[in-house]
Amino acid sequence: MPNNDLVQATVMRSLMAVGSGSEAKFYADIFQNLAPERFALIVIDPRCLASPLLEAFISDLKILSNLGLTPILVIGALHADKSNVRFQGQRLCQALDRAKIKMVKLNCASYQFISDVRNQAKSGYFVVLEMTEYKVGLDLQNIADQLQPAKIVFLQPSGGFQIGGKRLAVVNVDRPDNLPAENELSKGQLKFIETVKSMIGKSDYKCTYVIVSPLNLLSELFTVRGAGTMLRRGARVKCHKNYKYVKKRALKDAIETAFDRKLLPDYLRRPISKICLEEKLRGGAIVTQLAGLPYLSKFWVAQEAQGEGIARDIWQVLREDTPAFFWRSRNNNPFNNWYMKMCEGMQVSGDWRVFWIGLDASDVPDAVHAAVSSANDFK
Repeated sequence: MPNNDLVQATVMRSLMAVGSGSEAKFYADIFQNLAPERFALIVIDPRCLASPLLEAFISDLKILSNLGLTPILVIGALHADKSNVRFQGQRLCQALDRAKIKMVKLNCASYQFISDVRNQAKSGYFVVLEMTEYKVGLDLQNIADQLQPAKIVFLQPSGGFQIGGKRLAVVNVDRPDNLPAENELSKGQLKFIETVKSMIGKSDYKCTYVIVSPLNLLSELFTVRGAGTMLRRGARVKCHKNYKYVKKRALKDAIETAFDRKLLPDYLRRPISKICLEEKLRGGAIVTQLAGLPYLSKFWVAQEAQGEGIARDIWQVLREDTPAFFWRSRNNNPFNNWYMKMCEGMQVSGDWRVFWIGLDASDVPDAVHAAVSSANDFK
């Protein structure tokens, strides 16, 4: 029998192909610390159970199995034709069996099936869940509310939304101005949006909803950038002109955890112009004054929340009444690619990159000099 630690080490090396090793390990650790049935609920489009997508999907599931992760596989959740759900379930189970993945097939109409799902997942089995009846308590919403998965993955061939050939990484379903136009989406995609909008509105636990293809499922699960389209409610961000309404101890912990460094003792005693915070402190922005100009002193998103679109939400709120500001970032900061998309100008100076938005050309030299010369905020 193979050594489990050796198998997992081999699998982790293979995941480096879809992202950095640190990202893969970070997400694997988070998933492995959840109750087994809470890892992911994968809602399968039947088109993903035909070659070659089925083979790609089974390959992904084999890797998850070797990591000790047991997603719940749901068939028949979003499709009116239930006549071939059992056939699809049989096809999937046969493929799992050929891959030597432990699995069990359950039907939502069976007595106490939620308890069975938990027990089987705890025993290391993949649960193939067939939805063949329209009865109260048997819909996707009810199943999700009881299992409370960290992710609900809608597996479908297109792998997410695209507009003009470009992937939409995030769609905020509660903001009409953020949604693609109806004529840019298929009927199936519009149904996904309505389904998720309904589920988000009725659920009181934290869950991530994504649409992804079997071809990039692992990239979606184990990288910050993701690979499909995330459907979500926009983050709730509030701004204040000082720290009066902010719990400084919690704020300090949030910043230090995000940067993995300790702040100088006086940092949160310095005057600020504005602080914008996500309601659970999973991200934020602090604006001060430097060289007589607005300076973005800190911008962060907690590692476990990266890839959820929180950065965009905070940035949007920040920009609403701060039309011009500048900031600096270390040359090796992995967030620099994102900053390049957001900025209007950038200059490299020594160990730093200085970015700006809305500055007059005459202010840029002073801003760059001030940013590069500014003292460190961390120990």
